[in-house]
Amino acid sequence: MKKLNKLYLIVAFMFVGYSCEITDLDQLNNPNAVTAENAGLDLYWNAVQTSYAGWWYGNQTPMLQVARVACMTWGETYDNAYLSTSFNGSWNAVYSGLVPDIDAMIEAGAAAESWIHVGAGKILKGYALQMLVDKHGAIPYSEAWQGTANLSPKVDDAQSVYAAVEGLYDEAIADLNKTAIGAPGVDIFYGSDKSKWITLANTLKFRLALNEGNSGKIAAALSAGVIDEKSEDWVFQYGSNRQNPDSRHPWYGGAYESFSGPYQSNYFMWELMEEKGISDPRLRYYYKRQDLNIVGEDLFTIDCVVPDTRPVWYDTPYTNAYGVTTTWPFCAGSNLTTVDASNAKGYWGRDHGNNDGTPPDGRKRTHRGAYPAAGLYDDGDAASGVFGSGVGHTQNGGVDGGGGDGHAPMLMSANVYFMRAEAALDGLSSENARDMLETAIRTSISSVMSYSAGWGPVGDFNGDGVGGVPETRSIDAYVNYVMNAYDAASDNEAKMNILVKEHRLASFSNGIELYNAMRRTGHPTEMQGPMKTPDAGTFPRLFPYPSDFSNLNKNAPVRTDLGEKIFWDRAGALN
Repeated sequence: MKKLNKLYLIVAFMFVGYSCEITDLDQLNNPNAVTAENAGLDLYWNAVQTSYAGWWYGNQTPMLQVARVACMTWGETYDNAYLSTSFNGSWNAVYSGLVPDIDAMIEAGAAAESWIHVGAGKILKGYALQMLVDKHGAIPYSEAWQGTANLSPKVDDAQSVYAAVEGLYDEAIADLNKTAIGAPGVDIFYGSDKSKWITLANTLKFRLALNEGNSGKIAAALSAGVIDEKSEDWVFQYGSNRQNPDSRHPWYGGAYESFSGPYQSNYFMWELMEEKGISDPRLRYYYKRQDLNIVGEDLFTIDCVVPDTRPVWYDTPYTNAYGVTTTWPFCAGSNLTTVDASNAKGYWGRDHGNNDGTPPDGRKRTHRGAYPAAGLYDDGDAASGVFGSGVGHTQNGGVDGGGGDGHAPMLMSANVYFMRAEAALDGLSSENARDMLETAIRTSISSVMSYSAGWGPVGDFNGDGVGGVPETRSIDAYVNYVMNAYDAASDNEAKMNILVKEHRLASFSNGIELYNAMRRTGHPTEMQGPMKTPDAGTFPRLFPYPSDFSNLNKNAPVRTDLGEKIFWDRAGALN
């Protein structure tokens, strides 16, 4: 079955083509028959679904950066890191590509009574619109997509677009409950399973309601049924075809061919490797080190070999979410690098706001690993300097690890459990926040481990006793550490700080869920500050409007302040 799915993915990326044998011409409404209408529908559908994941990933980077999951390397302060020119691609893709194609598919699908095309299309459209609203605020909607009849559509306020998005989800559920004639030839998301598309729609309604702080709508969505198991995860499954077309995960192609990939976040690696005193079970899945020891490098390659380069504001002790006094990491994945750089164990990235040029470290700095890109699992031993896999640097022409056959984790059951925990802790549901939090953490760890094992080899490759798959006792120790801190937290705000911090650690490539959680809750409160200046400036509560929109639409609003908030933002100060 997996081989067939890979073949389908390659076909979907290349062209729409399938054959059928008609044995009874009287069956004019045969659901499995290929008609001119369905063929056209699948041309739209394949164009939408194969471009959707790339569009989704293109949106995540700035949100991952402000959440410190990725490293903010575009500038040393927020206002010079996030310029209006940075957002043209994700915006234009919705207005000139995705939504016009989806609308055409919906119209044709309704005429052909192919309700999965219609319902799935409305869900994807609603999610895309909400993404733009959550990032930018008010957007063109009611006057958009009119072509030359209206070249400067006015914006609709965010709350109005939210109502329209909710309407799309409701329509999608109604459409998916209809008897369909035909179905997508290849549905990479859910295999044309209507029940799973309906569950996704209910989950997205829950997500809307959580942003709005609407307890009634939260209860209704939870009652209807939300994503709560692996089989319902909303993922886009990539393939392992290297070229013509390249169907692999974009993170894999960016780090496992001849490229060195982006810098990883020192702060995030430190959270996983050192902050708790025990390693996060997901650490060796998320990251593949290329060099197990940064000792012996020079200042040109990595800053922290000279202790005096550590910013003085990084030395200020603070109490972290778990009640432990500590300091931020510097220069690599440890806060003890200036004492002994080997403490970083080779987790080599950059600090928040480090926008320095790129030295010759492409085969040294840490890369993304097995999850979610199906790269290489890291069983390296920093003490001996040995990789059991025999692979140090990853620029080996795309032969390492799972070969890129990973996925885009667009909305996972773990994300939903974290959101359910947040809703309960915030008094928006009657569920038990503690139970939801523990379930979320365990679900995330299990998900990362099981998906990764399905893509490529994992574990202690050379039998040296280092880097094995996490055992139950290690997972329990991690979960118990978090839950003990949660139980000891002084109030609900302190508990929420732990909850959102753990949600971050479970969302290695999903920035929108973290960006939204931060603006709903005001947590975490102690993330690493910028490296080059004590103050990064105003945290972007909304990102700038794209320059194309501002320059070409005479009715575009003017945004001069990154502190402007979306209507549901109820958080205090964020850093």
